[in-house]
Amino acid sequence: RVYEPAVSVWDLIHRDCDLAWSAVNSHYILGIIGFTGMLWLRAYVMLLAASASKSLVNAASTGTAAATCLMVSIVNRGVESGGGTSVDRYGNTILDLFTHYAALLLKVATDEASPGPLQLSAMVLEIASLCFMFHVLITESDAKFEEQLTDEHSCPVDAYDVLRDDNEVSKLTKIEVEKLKTCVDLGEEEDKRQRIREWVLDEEDEREEVDDSGDYSSVNVSA
Repeated sequence: RVYEPAVSVWDLIHRDCDLAWSAVNSHYILGIIGFTGMLWLRAYVMLLAASASKSLVNAASTGTAAATCLMVSIVNRGVESGGGTSVDRYGNTILDLFTHYAALLLKVATDEASPGPLQLSAMVLEIASLCFMFHVLITESDAKFEEQLTDEHSCPVDAYDVLRDDNEVSKLTKIEVEKLKTCVDLGEEEDKRQRIREWVLDEEDEREEVDDSGDYSSVNVSA
C-alpha cells in the first residue's frame, strides 16, 4: 500500500494507521497486565490451597502489584510523550489510549459499509468478563472459599447410616450418594489401618516385655 506524504510520523500514523497503532500499543499493555495478573492469580490460588500464611499471600500480592505499577508507569510515560507535542499524542495515561482504541474499534465494528460482528462480539464478551471478575473480587473472600472447601471435602459422621436408609438416599443426588460411598470406604480403610497399627504396637509391647523379663521360653531357637 502506498501512503500519501505526511508532515511527520505521527501525522502518518494518526491519519492512515490509527486503529492498527492504537491496537498494538493497547494490546501490549493489556498483555503485560494480563501476564502479571495471571502470575498473581496462580500464586494466590496455590498459596490458598496450601493454607499458606496470610503474610506470604500478601507478600506475593504486593510483589506482583509492584511489578505491574512499574511497567504501567513506563508505558504511561510513553503515552504522555506521544509524538513529542501536547497535540500529537493519545492522552496522558493508558486510560486515554484504551478509550481511543475502544472508540475506533466500535466505529469500525458498526460501520455499515463493512461491519465487524466479531469485533463487536469481542468487546461485549470482554466487558462481560470484566464485570464477572469485579463481581468475584467484591463478593468473594478467603473465608467463603475456605468454608466451601471444607464443605466439599468433609464427610458427615452419619454417612453409613444415611446409605442404609432408602428414604434418605432417595432425597440425595447421584453425586452426593457417590460422595457418601467414598466417605464410607475411606472410613473403613482408616479403621483397617488403625487396627493394623494397634496390632503392631501390641506386638512391640509384648517383645519389650519379654526382653525386660529375660524369659525366652516362648522363643524358638534353631541351630
